[in-house]
Amino acid sequence: MAPLFQNIAIEPCLLHGDLWSGNISSDKNGEPVILDPACYYGHNEAEFGMSWCAGFGGSFYNAYFEVMPKQPGFEKRREIYLLYHYLNHYNLFGSSYRSSAMSIIDDYLLMLGV
Repeated sequence: MAPLFQNIAIEPCLLHGDLWSGNISSDKNGEPVILDPACYYGHNEAEFGMSWCAGFGGSFYNAYFEVMPKQPGFEKRREIYLLYHYLNHYNLFGSSYRSSAMSIIDDYLLMLGV
């Protein structure tokens, strides 16, 4: 997997850590509010690990990538960050997350020639 992280600039940034639709709301003025953080410093792309249940529209992602542009290989690295959360949910909530995790694992094993 090392080639996926070569020749990209990774500057750790403060991440929410659990960014999905259940942790987004708005205040009385309609301004967005982010709830229930699980903050840590990491690669900005790790924030997309919960995108499978985020429910954010294209405008969110377009605005995000204006501030933090995609780097080459983003789509494949995103799968690693998704896998982390699928495995975590499998551990916490049971077998309904197994097939999603195994699909990503199988793709990586194939890519690595294992």
